[in-house]
Amino acid sequence: MLRSAQDWDTKWDAIFDSYQKDIRHAHYINAVRRKNENKILEIAAGSFRDVAALNRWGIDCAGFDFSESAVHQARARFPGLEDKLSCRDAFDTGFHDKSFDLTYHNGFWVLFKDDGDVQRLLSEQIRLTRRRVVATVHNGHNRQFVDYFRRRVDAGEDLFEVRFFRCNEIMEIMSSRCRNVAVIPVGKAYRAHEDWLIRAGLGNRAVLRSYFGIAGQMFLSSSERLLCIGDVRD
Repeated sequence: MLRSAQDWDTKWDAIFDSYQKDIRHAHYINAVRRKNENKILEIAAGSFRDVAALNRWGIDCAGFDFSESAVHQARARFPGLEDKLSCRDAFDTGFHDKSFDLTYHNGFWVLFKDDGDVQRLLSEQIRLTRRRVVATVHNGHNRQFVDYFRRRVDAGEDLFEVRFFRCNEIMEIMSSRCRNVAVIPVGKAYRAHEDWLIRAGLGNRAVLRSYFGIAGQMFLSSSERLLCIGDVRD
């Protein structure tokens, strides 16, 4: 499993450009974002593609990663955003308390097998967040998706060695520190649904927000990921 900054420095050198193509998660964040959530942070941003997309849409979003290579490449690729992109440790970010209205990450916690590490990461995320935290993880209810990752790991591809979460697991983790936790299945690998709306140019905030409300848990077994949202406790 890729864990160290040095591991990811090497990995991002190889995959940074290819990861720029898929900004679905930026659409998801924009859809669930509330009007009073104006200052946003992406944790473990990696490709920084979603940070860049949200800023293009007029949303004040910063991002950080612990890979110096990823940050260096992002600053070169996204001129004008250099001050919003930084190299930091997610366990100890160095940001002031309550610096952001909403914080999120996509596929970050799946790199940690130990729930104690995940709880430490959540605690730091909550510390620097005023309103809501978002954690998007790989969906353990999708057997086809799980089996696909296992085959890639068996073929020696370390990028696919990740942890999958089921709803009860992620709900328990989030509910330990957050109120009003909600889980939305997103990213339909084998069905179109909200990703089709995005590709068709219909993935605006209102349409996706409405879709998420209607779809609920209908596609739990076929979604790639679980987007988990919690209110920060006062």
